[in-house]
Amino acid sequence: MSLASSTFAPFRTMLQSFSLGLAPRTLALTLFFAPVAFMATALPVTAAPAQRVAKSFVECPSQGFQFKPLDKFDSIPVDSSRGGETVLRMGQDQSTITAYAAANQVVEGKAKKGESVAKKARRSVTSIIADIGYRGLSKKDIKNPTIEEEVEIEGLTVKHLQFNWVIRSEQPKSETPVVLDVWSYPLDHADIHIAYFIAEELDSKLEKALRSSAESFELIERIAEVEIDVSERTYESQMEWAEQEAAKTPGWQAIGTPSERFVILTNAEKMAFVKEVIERLEISRDIYEQDFPPPAGFDAVSVVRICANADEFHKFSGTPRGVAGYFSPSSVELVMYDNLEVDRNSTYAVVSHEAFHQYCHFLFNQSEAHRWFDEGHGDYYGGLKIRGKRGKITPKMPSGLDRLSVIRGMVRDDQCAPLVDHLNFTHTQWQGQGPSGVSCYAQSWSIIYMLRQGALRKVNRKVWKDEYADILPNYVRTLNGGFEAAYEKIRVERVAKAKKDGKELDPEDLKINRFDLDPRDKNKIWEDAMAASWGQIDLDEFEASWKLYIEKYLKQ
Repeated sequence: MSLASSTFAPFRTMLQSFSLGLAPRTLALTLFFAPVAFMATALPVTAAPAQRVAKSFVECPSQGFQFKPLDKFDSIPVDSSRGGETVLRMGQDQSTITAYAAANQVVEGKAKKGESVAKKARRSVTSIIADIGYRGLSKKDIKNPTIEEEVEIEGLTVKHLQFNWVIRSEQPKSETPVVLDVWSYPLDHADIHIAYFIAEELDSKLEKALRSSAESFELIERIAEVEIDVSERTYESQMEWAEQEAAKTPGWQAIGTPSERFVILTNAEKMAFVKEVIERLEISRDIYEQDFPPPAGFDAVSVVRICANADEFHKFSGTPRGVAGYFSPSSVELVMYDNLEVDRNSTYAVVSHEAFHQYCHFLFNQSEAHRWFDEGHGDYYGGLKIRGKRGKITPKMPSGLDRLSVIRGMVRDDQCAPLVDHLNFTHTQWQGQGPSGVSCYAQSWSIIYMLRQGALRKVNRKVWKDEYADILPNYVRTLNGGFEAAYEKIRVERVAKAKKDGKELDPEDLKINRFDLDPRDKNKIWEDAMAASWGQIDLDEFEASWKLYIEKYLKQ
């Protein structure tokens, strides 16, 4: 999940459902002062990439090859959590060079000489391209490459496919020529496919550069990666994994933290900034643990990836411009960058917001909460201000992420969703409410702010009743207890079935999360949590007090 402020732009299959610290797909943070509308078929014309071959080789030891990319293409870490065959990525502006490895499921002997496309257990390059979904490349284009030939390179009969097409944007008469030049190399363990995605007209000079790069392909000693058990998320295992991950991409390093609750992966050169992020992470975590005390022995370590700048961030994540950070439940990484060029304070807000989702992901075993609770708390912690070594929650968010002025305008203009609806909305309903893309966030933030500050006796008694302090604790206890009971029921059923069938279960089979639940069971848990919390108060009375609190008593 992530923090959002103005508009939401669809990217592939993102922006779907959300949870308590977990989203199956990531929601983009778009800044109000830099909104960007991204269309899957829109690609701006940029400066042409360098058309010379780099002087140095780029190695991929885990797959046993090296090659010379085009000049000035930067290395991009591969997000292995996405699955698939990607083993190496490089980028420049809107262009990328990606290496895929289509491996045999079971390797028996050596591949036949000249075998350059998938056979039996190996996937074809066209199927990989179709799954990746290169922007604007249609199924018809994939089936009809411009070039299809075989070239002999150092004893390897290499398959060469080339796709040329035009991407049409929303702007009238706006077209961007694109070439996807794919070279496939048959190795014993896998077919390696190197795909050059170039957003410009293909001329003889560029075609020569692409061919020279592809023909520089060489075999090197294959060194398999060390398998690291990160399932328990100990500090030692996460550091070992991060160090191995950093070693794959030039310029990246793994950094430990004093409390051993975080591991940092970064290519940022401003170490003072990294130190400030670590300090904020530590102080934020202290506050989360005060508000949501962890059980004895809870020591889940969070990985935070800090990209040096917006370009590095977007190349790694594949998110559209305007996105400032996110928590990825698939990789369980918090991914962000130094937004110094616009407003570094927005970066700090992202850190505290997303780190809350990351903390809850582990603390509540992926339990799924209503959005008012989940995103309302994320924004609540996004208002954290640090003075010295102490943190204080304030209603003041950085420019572009402000919630107070938004909710005041909504209350004044009578544009708030009725609380009975807002609190019970599904994720999709919650996201679509209100006059703007941030109405849902502003309303949820203001509810959480009142409840949290009221429990600290910082809300005027004219709009506060002591029973309101029980709403959040009762909600969390009932919700989490309901999910844990449902998980245990599934475990018992699996053990009983395995015993009946005379089978032994793998420990992984007993790791249950919310995706194993029947949707009807989840809805029952939600209903119970709402009844135990909001169902114990006069909601109409609270709604009137909440609006008065926003109009009169909530001060910056």
